[in-house]
Amino acid sequence: MARSSAVLLPLVLAALALLAVTQTAFLPAAGVQAPPKQLREVLQAAAVTSGTAILASGALPAMAAMEVEPDSAEAYNQKVLNAAAWCLTLAVFLVGLIISQARKLVENKWLN
Repeated sequence: MARSSAVLLPLVLAALALLAVTQTAFLPAAGVQAPPKQLREVLQAAAVTSGTAILASGALPAMAAMEVEPDSAEAYNQKVLNAAAWCLTLAVFLVGLIISQARKLVENKWLN
């Protein structure tokens, strides 16, 4: 539980900060009303206070120390999955390339 909240909390803070920044960075489209100013102020205040709470509590060094080395079986499985993903991606790309070239040849009537 502590590990998931340690990962989730910075993501939520980043999302709140991004929401606060994007609402002030872009102009609304024509005919669209801007969100209420109170909502923006509440989100900005929440992002600032939660950020200072994390920094003040000293939770960042604790979150950095939580990284755990994966065991050898997990590392091997990760490498196998990564290699399989690369091979499948290249295979799909090659199949798409072959199909597109075959369609061009048929349109040029080279195969008749």
